Amino acid sequence: MINIQNLSYTYPGSTSPVINNVTLNIQEGEFVALLGANGSGKSTLLRSLNGLIQPTTGHVQIDTLSTQTRQDISLIRQKVGLVFQNPDDQIIASTVEREIAFGLENLGILPEEMHQRVEQTLQQFQLKIHQQQDPNQLSGGERQRLALASIIVMHPKYLLLDEPTSLLDPSARANILSYLHHLHKEKEITPILVTQIPSEAAQADRIIVLNQGQVALDGAPAEIFAQIDTLKSLGLHPPLATHIAHNINLPTPYPLTIEELSKRIRLPQKTPQTSPTQKEPTSAPIISAQALSHIYNPKLPTQTTALDHLNTHIYPGEITTLIGTSGSGKSTFIQHLNGLLKPTSGTLTVCDLDTNKNKDLITLRRHVGLIFQFPEAQLFAETVFEDVAFGPQNLQLSDIPTRVHDALQMVGLDPKAFEKRDPLRLSGGEKRRVAIAGILAMEPEIIIFDEPTAGLDPVGASLIENLILVQKSQGRTIVMITHDLDLAARIADRIYVFQKGQVIKNGPPAEMLSSHILLPLGLHPPEGVHLFESLRKKSDAIPHTCITPETLIAFLTGNSP
Repeated sequence: MINIQNLSYTYPGSTSPVINNVTLNIQEGEFVALLGANGSGKSTLLRSLNGLIQPTTGHVQIDTLSTQTRQDISLIRQKVGLVFQNPDDQIIASTVEREIAFGLENLGILPEEMHQRVEQTLQQFQLKIHQQQDPNQLSGGERQRLALASIIVMHPKYLLLDEPTSLLDPSARANILSYLHHLHKEKEITPILVTQIPSEAAQADRIIVLNQGQVALDGAPAEIFAQIDTLKSLGLHPPLATHIAHNINLPTPYPLTIEELSKRIRLPQKTPQTSPTQKEPTSAPIISAQALSHIYNPKLPTQTTALDHLNTHIYPGEITTLIGTSGSGKSTFIQHLNGLLKPTSGTLTVCDLDTNKNKDLITLRRHVGLIFQFPEAQLFAETVFEDVAFGPQNLQLSDIPTRVHDALQMVGLDPKAFEKRDPLRLSGGEKRRVAIAGILAMEPEIIIFDEPTAGLDPVGASLIENLILVQKSQGRTIVMITHDLDLAARIADRIYVFQKGQVIKNGPPAEMLSSHILLPLGLHPPEGVHLFESLRKKSDAIPHTCITPETLIAFLTGNSP
């Protein structure tokens, strides 16, 4: 059992506790989900459970061991495995195989058993093909799977997971969750899962909601998610099925899954709807790739083809969303768009500039702003003002203070409150917004987002979504990678599907996010599409545009056009 008594923790240099007098008991065999807005103390609580941080006051006991007793720490860390939110924070080995074996070596596992466990884990996490590859060459999602695999292979009794699926595609996310539930039931592991995805939390035995470092709610998923107004006041959302059920006035208890919701919906009788047609672009493409290829480590044993004769066009003023399984080439492609990577062969033209020509790179980077998967890792200056001002200053742009002020306002940060703060002492969500502000301050023509909402609470994710829509309304072109296919359904104009380094399909969200497109590629459709397709089997009166919660609610309440 994990016993937490009056736990408080205050980071050095701060006057406010991140965890404030928390008392909890977590029983062996429970599957616990931790919910809370960014900055509510979830990650700090996890780090308290394996002794990475010591309580300011109170205590934490794992079975009979105390995290405050020095000689107990090594034993606690054999019992308690921790998977960080950012896999780069824990991956250290030179190959995938060695990374998975590293923990077993430290535990003194015999070679024969070690080989068996490593082989089984490589297969389980779909990493066998990357066995001898440098982890730094993997995609973000693949590195996340590796980080999770390297902990699970040690067979911990308690498994702490800090948003382990936030970077994974829907299929990989479903596989990981399925495996976690298998470990929970068959191996009697006790998972404690931090997540911002309500449907993941709904699968747990128990949900604990943190708010400002304290326990705000604690109970079974059905009990917690029935408190919709309370969740909203805490900056959280219920599962999509519960949200829709509440908004179409279904009687309680509300369903937690799309399958349950679909069974309870009675469809209005309307005229059958036909499929929409995508409007063809009328302007010339702003980005054009012709036979674009990129090979990592050419002519070496670790040679990897990330892009393979890719042909595609992206048009100005649109929100173009790139989807595909981890390792399909999406991140490699976007790094070509501002010259961070150059083609091994083929051509890429961006804003009429050839990315192969060095003389065009400075001009190119004035036009293209790239916001990485973990933009907070881009922060380096002593103050928020200096960080946001860095790009405009390098480009020798004018009126730097106004640019910084406006950019911070666009990402929802008060310039007066934040300009003088140390960016590295901000919360994770605040760091991300500062990094995004640094790109917006340069006013690029094209803005590229790599997983912009991953790991953000609903309020933070909504802010970024609105920011993207505002940038589009101002005439900018948006290119976005996301595994959040519900987000893609809401805001994308056009979706490009990547597979094995190529764009194999592109079209409107209603077409590209359907099951018959995604399932053969190993991807799962978003929940809104899942519900639409389930209801469509009952009646063909539902418009094909009803693939988001908002459009489904409008139709089901009779408020759609």
